[in-house]
Amino acid sequence: MAADDAIPEHKQRRYRGLTADERRANRRERLIAAAITAYGQHGYRQTTVSTICRIAGLTPRYFYEAFGNSEALLVAAFTTVTDLVMARVAEAGRVGDGDPDARLVSMLTTYYGLLRDEPDMARVFLLEMSGIGTDVDAVFDRALHAFADLAAATLGAGRGVSGVPSLARTGAMYGLLHIARDWTARGYVEPVDAVVAAALPLCRLLTGDGAAVRGCR
Repeated sequence: MAADDAIPEHKQRRYRGLTADERRANRRERLIAAAITAYGQHGYRQTTVSTICRIAGLTPRYFYEAFGNSEALLVAAFTTVTDLVMARVAEAGRVGDGDPDARLVSMLTTYYGLLRDEPDMARVFLLEMSGIGTDVDAVFDRALHAFADLAAATLGAGRGVSGVPSLARTGAMYGLLHIARDWTARGYVEPVDAVVAAALPLCRLLTGDGAAVRGCR
């Protein structure tokens, strides 16, 4: 069927008030939500398609309708979590009446608070993308860079990170990641404000702030 001959949405067959496209989208969302739960509790490598389908209340037929393989679902679950984290952190960065320190603390408090309050999401965001394959690694790396860009743009008044030495940028990005990984692995022992205090110097590196950046040149 040519694109011009496509059935108008209002004429598509409806079931329980939803069109076929809406039902497919709903099933996809259910599979992603099930994956976040399963990966968060058992890990990606220990989770089967059958487990995902059981949690989602769907048959394997619908899994393969939405995703080519388990790796594709992992990427979709990670992307969903990343979008949520980025949106929450970006919103937090808009508080503080323009004061960079207040915005920085607000962003980090929101970030680490979300990881603590949503442990399943935290595991997907921090751990489950590692060592799967080069394509998955690339998705994870892009997410880290996007997080760094968001922090730098928000805290550095739009300067971005172009003026920050590559080694400083990489160290800051992975330092923030490993603080979060260590904290979650030990059961969130420290309060959020203590984790924020540990992360503050690394975030400032991303904005080109401080003598530590000059030392990396």
